[in-house]
Amino acid sequence: MEITRNNIDALNATIKITVTKDDYQSKVDSSLKDIQRKAVFKGFRPGKAPLGLVKKEFNARTKADEINKIVSKELMNYLKENKVDYMGEPMPSESHTDIVYDYEKDETFDFYIDIALAPEFDTDIDSNLSLKQYVINIEDSAIDKAVEQYKNAAGKQQPAEVSGEKSFLKGEVYQIDSDNVRISDGLSNRTSMLVDRVKDEEQKKKFIGRKVGDEITFDLTQIFPNENEAKALLNNKMIDFKTMNVNFAFKIEEISDFVQGELNQEVYDRFFGKDKVHNEEELREQIKEQFKDGYASESDIKLLIDAKKALLESNTFDVPVAAMERWLLTLDEYKNLDRETLKQRFPNLKDDIKWNLIENKIVKKNNIEISEDEELEAAKDLTAQEFARYGLMPSQIPDDMLDNFAKERLAKNQDRSMIRSQVISQKITKLVKEKATLTQENISYEDFAKLFE
Repeated sequence: MEITRNNIDALNATIKITVTKDDYQSKVDSSLKDIQRKAVFKGFRPGKAPLGLVKKEFNARTKADEINKIVSKELMNYLKENKVDYMGEPMPSESHTDIVYDYEKDETFDFYIDIALAPEFDTDIDSNLSLKQYVINIEDSAIDKAVEQYKNAAGKQQPAEVSGEKSFLKGEVYQIDSDNVRISDGLSNRTSMLVDRVKDEEQKKKFIGRKVGDEITFDLTQIFPNENEAKALLNNKMIDFKTMNVNFAFKIEEISDFVQGELNQEVYDRFFGKDKVHNEEELREQIKEQFKDGYASESDIKLLIDAKKALLESNTFDVPVAAMERWLLTLDEYKNLDRETLKQRFPNLKDDIKWNLIENKIVKKNNIEISEDEELEAAKDLTAQEFARYGLMPSQIPDDMLDNFAKERLAKNQDRSMIRSQVISQKITKLVKEKATLTQENISYEDFAKLFE
């Protein structure tokens, strides 16, 4: 066997592996004998067919299998022994697609494999990295708004006699004819709607100042110009504004208005845990701490974005983009794409590849590791954030429940990989805060948000 390497350029190489009969024949013979012991041929008892008959049927296939195993094993050994730092996976060479192997007749085989080489560079985070660290001001108006949100969270719908702009209406919607008479076999549905969802101000007036039993007639396309909202109102996915009669009526059966709740101990305990908050002053302090933590996290995100940008600009090495595109298209999640679509999906692929290499270098140089406990805590934080989007605060989630959800998430390879990536980003951010030269700048949240535009 002979293995040679041809460096096409600094980032791409082709490895040639020549396999001869001496390399594979004994393995092929052994595999054929194993097939002979198990094969069933017509006219022969199991395992008693002549070896010549087995060879005639299975020789080429067996030979191809054994040679491919040898090539794969020897390639990996070569890359390991020669410490070849490559990216993606080795792939059949695009420059030798015209080679056709005859596994029945040929005895010597040449295989050409393309390798994407990792660029040589050196980088780390140190005082030469100069960045702004934004300190976001906590405005009283933001705290006021948050207090109102807690009042809303404690509020509820209460019956009302007359509808207003914010009222919630329950009733029946049904099709009518040009004389405003209900069509017996027309579309209808028992449903509910918020008056505030009607965006056309003239149409909205029809629903304000109404009482139970009132019938409101309207053009469906004017009330809900978005066809999907109209479909939801009628619970009918098949409606088509272009062909249907859009004259409808809504008969009110219930009216309710949202009333804010009072801030009391029950509300405080529900959102913050028993006896953690006792009055509005303490509530405002809790909210301030929440903003402080949230703003610090957002500031860290911006800091890492700026650090990545600076490190990408200061590290001018190139990467084998074309080879990596080709490799990505072999993966299950992208195999149905073509290169043009892949480029549209990953417009910054070159920078993504570069950052992955820079990140790995920083992780290795600083001995960054992730423990199972850190993975679990990160998974729990992510799960708690998702519960919070549905109004369930961390204090309302039992520890064992949060633990189980987090463990289920870590059992999924894709989720675990994403969580590990997040933890690494947090550790690199911490490293930036410790080693880089940072200049603090106070900023309003409104101006901070503009930095992402």
